[in-house]
Amino acid sequence: MLRNLIDEVRNRRLLAFAALGVLVALALPLMFMKSAPEGAPAANSAAPAPATEAKLPERAARLLAATDAGSPGGRAQGSAQDPFNPPSSYRAAAAAAANGAAGAGSKASGGAAKSTAGTSSSSNAMPTKPIPVVIQNGSSSKKKSSSPSSSSAPATSTSRIAVDIRFGKKKDSPIKRSIARNRAFYIHGKLVAMFVKYSSSRKKAIFAVAPGLHVSGPVSTSVSDGVRYINVPVGAHAYLTMITTNRTIVKRRLDVVRARSVSSAKATPAAVSAESACLMGKLTAMKPGDRLLDRDACEL
Repeated sequence: MLRNLIDEVRNRRLLAFAALGVLVALALPLMFMKSAPEGAPAANSAAPAPATEAKLPERAARLLAATDAGSPGGRAQGSAQDPFNPPSSYRAAAAAAANGAAGAGSKASGGAAKSTAGTSSSSNAMPTKPIPVVIQNGSSSKKKSSSPSSSSAPATSTSRIAVDIRFGKKKDSPIKRSIARNRAFYIHGKLVAMFVKYSSSRKKAIFAVAPGLHVSGPVSTSVSDGVRYINVPVGAHAYLTMITTNRTIVKRRLDVVRARSVSSAKATPAAVSAESACLMGKLTAMKPGDRLLDRDACEL
């Protein structure tokens, strides 16, 4: 069959076209193959020898070997200079400037001289930033001596409330001024009431009253721990009524005339005597039905 095909091609004079087709079939794969880059070493060739260290130019070598201008001899000493850190000469100048500024408070001229000397010594190395110098006025640094009158505050005198009352048969009885704490009040020699204190918040004078005593008038009463108290506002009054042993009714009027603030020097001493403290203790300990205390119940 192949023989017949060859004879047919030769008879029809198609041999040239057949040869051209064979060449095209062989050339196409070669055209699409990627050739290796020019100068690339072969796969089995040895690795290239390491390149010899290139020498730096003479100017670059001098720059690497150079150090700060402040180091003697012009040769590098110590570790290499970090390009992001300031040179040592600049740091020394900055430290000298800080010390000079700290000492300027006491001696301004001396601090200025030291900072000038530090600047001149580092001027050969490199220009530095100007150092601020603080100059204080000598007169303002001196502290003004305060006079004794201005340094010491005036002494404030303490004050307390003084209460003036009336106690008697009638409305216009004599005024008892600045009564002291635990002041006792008697009817026919019997203890009927004692002054406890003055309440500034309620503006009332507070009295402890003996049990069995009748109280009337524009006042308020309260009981605490079994003790009866009457609260008399300033300008008000209370009637204290008792029955004697012979069944006689006796009445006394208690008026709170005024309450004023006075200095300690003019006020009646607030200290409680031993006798009045004894009477207050016995009055608060009384129970309903007990006999009233006599005036000499706590005489020492």
